[in-house]
Amino acid sequence: MSLYLTEANIAPCGINCSLCLGYQREKKPCPGCLSPGKTKPPHCLACRIKLCEKRQGRPETACPDCPSYPCRRLKDLDKRYRQRYGLSVLGNLTAIAQKGMPAFLASERRRWTCPSCGGLLCMHRPACLACGGPNPHMPAPEKQ
Repeated sequence: MSLYLTEANIAPCGINCSLCLGYQREKKPCPGCLSPGKTKPPHCLACRIKLCEKRQGRPETACPDCPSYPCRRLKDLDKRYRQRYGLSVLGNLTAIAQKGMPAFLASERRRWTCPSCGGLLCMHRPACLACGGPNPHMPAPEKQ
């Protein structure tokens, strides 16, 4: 998997689609949130954040440009992603706002490069899809 992360792969909510399991799969990969295509999972096609009525007609508009930012949906998404995947979408959006997209993408390249093989890690898996090395960003499972 290429480490060429692009601005086109950053969803309005701050998720880096390049890190998604759907984007990285070999058969029928998802083209990413902002790309057209019917190979996206149903939950991505019906994403309430992407389809937010405040963004209608302005697909290039990111959530921080909204007067309701951060809305309940975005806060809930951030909480889920922090708990499950060790990733903060609000943190991503803050980094983009403070440092700019090129610096954010460079940081993402460094952060999500597998320390074992140099491949691209998947935010949804505890191990590198290429070599099986550990994903250092995956939170430890909660003890029951």
